[in-house]
Amino acid sequence: MRALFLFLGLSCVTASAHDAHGHSTAPPEARLVQSPIPTADEQAVAAQPAYDRLCAGCHGADGKARTPIAAKLPVRPTNLSEYLMESMRDGEIFWIITNGAAAHIGDISFVHSAGEGQVVPPFGGVLDEKQRWQLVQYVRRLRAQQRAIEKQKLGPYEWNLPPGFPFPNVPADNPMTQEKVELGRYLFYDKRLSLNQTQACATCHRQESAFSDGHGRGLGSTGQLHPRGPMSLVNVAYSPVLTWGNPLVRTLEAQALVPLFGENPIELGMTGKEDLLLQRLKSDARYRKLFAAAFPSEADPFTIRAVTQAIASFERTILSGDSPYDRYRNGDDPHAISESAKRGEALFFSERLECFHCHGGFDFTGTVDYLDKGFAEVEFHNTGLYNLKGQFSYPPPNLGLYDFTHQEEDVGKFKAPTLRNIALTAPYMHDGSIRTLEEVVKHYSSGGRTIKAGPNAGVGSENPNKSEFVKRFDLSSQDKADILAFLRSLTDRTVLADRSLSDPFTPASQPALKENLSK
Repeated sequence: MRALFLFLGLSCVTASAHDAHGHSTAPPEARLVQSPIPTADEQAVAAQPAYDRLCAGCHGADGKARTPIAAKLPVRPTNLSEYLMESMRDGEIFWIITNGAAAHIGDISFVHSAGEGQVVPPFGGVLDEKQRWQLVQYVRRLRAQQRAIEKQKLGPYEWNLPPGFPFPNVPADNPMTQEKVELGRYLFYDKRLSLNQTQACATCHRQESAFSDGHGRGLGSTGQLHPRGPMSLVNVAYSPVLTWGNPLVRTLEAQALVPLFGENPIELGMTGKEDLLLQRLKSDARYRKLFAAAFPSEADPFTIRAVTQAIASFERTILSGDSPYDRYRNGDDPHAISESAKRGEALFFSERLECFHCHGGFDFTGTVDYLDKGFAEVEFHNTGLYNLKGQFSYPPPNLGLYDFTHQEEDVGKFKAPTLRNIALTAPYMHDGSIRTLEEVVKHYSSGGRTIKAGPNAGVGSENPNKSEFVKRFDLSSQDKADILAFLRSLTDRTVLADRSLSDPFTPASQPALKENLSK
């Protein structure tokens, strides 16, 4: 027999403030409601007795929902101190406090009770309007306190995070500083980092292409064609593994060594030329100032370690969260995306299409990590792109995760990249073998790609390693248009024009540089 599950606003069993995708469970119109009381410490302090009486039992005094009652519930209550709370508007929190929020676990509805089996009603009948707005401020304070703790862990660097984004993890031996970021920006765009001085990191990670390069496969400084394409560096600070299929490269500092010194394939071609690289940099008066400022405690800051640490620091600032979809979801502009894109969003997050299983969360990828996250999520998927006959179902040398595990079931498994700015990063897939977003949608709706002739002929939908989330589904022409409209709404024009991320060697960027160096 199904039991009624009455969720009780901030005292509820499930993550009532957000659904499974991190979206607020309040209706869209709640985003526009503004608090009638001033924002002040005394307002939050006035709400503490109500919080302690009505909320703390499940959510805890610190808001983290680590209480004996919470431990007995089928789903953990909302963590009121986590980063997702920053993306909620005051009106949304007020609405949930007032009305509660309904949710289910599978096909079962549960009864939530407080203490001796008493069902607690939504707080609209328990607290008056002013008390509920004060409680909103108290919830805000819980997040602010936790944010201060997180910021203290990361040091004095001022992060310019998009709304609803958590703090990234930063290695303890490479804390962020503005000086290090500025040095890394120069190094990222400097062609002297390649042996023949023809390429820089930015050659394959162009800002106007969301820090990808518009090619299906990379091309090294010696002209060698790579087996895979350069991935977008947008929000790479949140990636616990880097590159398409290597589970061992875990930090940006380690990854920077690959293009510099890798030999298969050759990218920048500096293998064995470390001294030459450092001499080039040391001979530049600008770099002598930048390295000294970035590493003031080093007697000789010109080291390969310093180079990779600076590049990694810059890359962690390539943040994207200002797309039309973000403005719509964050409540800044309810009309920021079209009605077609809104329908596409519903399809994207539906169990029928199942896109969100591999491309969920704030960065639209299943591979993600951030500060104080319980564990890094690392996922590799076979999407039925190929199904060759013979020993391997995918064409060498692109065997995916198998290259590192040598497990047969890992053939063809690659990391699902972020879908942010996906309209700008064609062609698609690890080898650039799908040219357009329209073809990508066709690939997934077919449950895998069929190649009828040639060396790669095969029915991808029958690949034995294919992900369980890649299933055939039918789409009308309107459905296809809606999905495409949603994907295109993820394009963030701000990150494409951000001067702090641009080539510092160009005249347009020089004023910002001089200003930074003068401080």
